Amino acid sequence: MTGQWSTEIVVLGGGLAGLRAASVAAEAGRRVVLIEKRDRLGGSAALSAGMFWTAPDLESYRARVPAGNVALGERVISDYDANLDAIRRSGVFVSDQSTDDVMGFGRGFTFDVKAYLGHLEERILKAGGEIRTGLRVRAIEPSATQRYRLVIESDEGEANLETNAIVFATGGFQGSPGARATWMPDVGEDILLRSNPGSTGDGLRLASELGAATAGDLGTFYGHLISHPVSGFTPDRFMLFSQYYSNHGILVAADGRRFADESRGDEMLNQDLAELDGMRAFLIFDHETRSTYGASEPFANFGRLDRFEFAVEHGARHAVADTLDALAVALGTLGVDEGQLRRTLAGDVGVSTLASRVSRSEPPTAAQLGLLRSGPFYALEVQPAVTFTLGGIAIDAATRVIAASGSPLDGVFAAGADIGGLSNYGYVGGLAPAHIAGSIAGVEAVASC
Repeated sequence: MTGQWSTEIVVLGGGLAGLRAASVAAEAGRRVVLIEKRDRLGGSAALSAGMFWTAPDLESYRARVPAGNVALGERVISDYDANLDAIRRSGVFVSDQSTDDVMGFGRGFTFDVKAYLGHLEERILKAGGEIRTGLRVRAIEPSATQRYRLVIESDEGEANLETNAIVFATGGFQGSPGARATWMPDVGEDILLRSNPGSTGDGLRLASELGAATAGDLGTFYGHLISHPVSGFTPDRFMLFSQYYSNHGILVAADGRRFADESRGDEMLNQDLAELDGMRAFLIFDHETRSTYGASEPFANFGRLDRFEFAVEHGARHAVADTLDALAVALGTLGVDEGQLRRTLAGDVGVSTLASRVSRSEPPTAAQLGLLRSGPFYALEVQPAVTFTLGGIAIDAATRVIAASGSPLDGVFAAGADIGGLSNYGYVGGLAPAHIAGSIAGVEAVASC
């Protein structure tokens, strides 16, 4: 592709947020071009379980994300029902029964996310929008005839695209080791990627070059603990390897000590472990936990799975013993400090010496040890994984990108995992906030033209 062409609105990124923004804008009668640098659409949403959830009310949001952007949280909560109705009207499967207590506090519904992504693509094309895959945006510059000129690269060459509005929806920066090293220096560089590899920070880079501010803690991210080591792991199978139930046991590092309060939830423990030297720990739990939480459905319609058994079958280091004393001996052969582990199991809540970089976690509590009640007892080695980043581009409640000066950038919007501040260590959903922000960005981009 070479030459120059123009449109009214450009959407960068073909995941849920980008597809939704482009469909809203195209159906409003605007000329829209959606650009996806990979050869297929869907982003990380296409790999997900399809749980459309978020905080049920502002009080819950504040409790889970005390450092979050309250205006964004309030907008997501207030727009949730209308966006869920939009998905229902598409005709794809949406569960009748809600799933309550998602991540310990949220509420949501499962839906056929792959079918819905295809539905959005059809709507864009039917409304006259363009979808271009395999294109990379190298730079965004001022335009003499419209607001912006995008310099686009492809295998055929370079082209320019003039536009009045841009929506960033490129999915965060978790797929780039370089971006992670820059923005998440405390996270181990070899962290496992639990999402599509195409989200490499293009939106954050391009928006920053336009003068955008960042928001939220860029060192935070969403993901879940994965068994270690693993064979046969691919991003589309990440749910099978995820140990969602870690809040029902304790996490012990190689020095035999714990490093965080496990009761707060797996998505937070996952971040804590990513900052631990070595990024490895053993999850210790009892038979009751294995047979209940460790084998339950993480989301409705997903199906039951014995996660310990699955992990062991795929190569995870592990130990099983009838007593905690015998488990300590077994873990000693796997490199854990047996003497300190015995003291930890007896009630020592001293923080691991390997946790010098863990800055956001709460310290371990003795109460969590009370969950180790009935043998046999299990230990499973786990590692952190990243699905998408939580810090990113600063926006207001209308998804307008905010400059470092505090003013909105004309005609520039962001949605999905490109934005920062909605979630911030605590996490309030991925698909629902992406769809909601995409809906808002589509409307606002139309109004800006």
